[in-house]
Amino acid sequence: MKPLGKRVLFQLFFTYLPLAVLVYILILFILIRRTAARDDAQAADIIVVLGAAQYNGRPSPVFRARLDHTAALFRRNYASRILTTGGYGFDRRYSEAGVGKSYLVKQNIPGDCILTEASGSTTVDSLEKSIELLKLQKFTRVIAVSDGFHLFRIKRILRDHKITAFGSPAQNSLIESSFRSRVWASLREVFVYTAYLAQHKLHLPIVDGPLSQE
Repeated sequence: MKPLGKRVLFQLFFTYLPLAVLVYILILFILIRRTAARDDAQAADIIVVLGAAQYNGRPSPVFRARLDHTAALFRRNYASRILTTGGYGFDRRYSEAGVGKSYLVKQNIPGDCILTEASGSTTVDSLEKSIELLKLQKFTRVIAVSDGFHLFRIKRILRDHKITAFGSPAQNSLIESSFRSRVWASLREVFVYTAYLAQHKLHLPIVDGPLSQE
């Protein structure tokens, strides 16, 4: 190969390609953070709250913040139904969805207004199973509740299934309250979101991260 061709290849692989990847990561990170900081909740058919860890039947602080925010939205009449999500961990007695429903009932949310989806083990898996339930119930407008960094991907997944999605980040999120954890969670989301796009557009098999967050 001529020296000019080698120089062009060197610049392509060691200058322009890394720069393009860096710009992509930066732009996606900014979009994730912008979504995390914006509450665009509107009147909807149902509020979908993403599961997180539970301990012996009690929601973790991260999960509790999501559930408290969901209860507040319900009381403000944003929707007349709630869907709790999240499967079983090591303790097969409790699912995240079931623990979420029990917690909301204790907060005086009517139990007959709460649906559960307890078969998912990852964000994508849980959402896709939830979407089947939403379509069965003919729910087309959804408020998604999770930690802010999570919402960019969640809204995209719902939109990819022809569901109008509004994001409402949980107040008092432990992950979002710390600069370090907020940045690391959002950076991780850049790569998980990219993996989701690859799977969705190219039909590539990927392993999604666990649904639970602390």
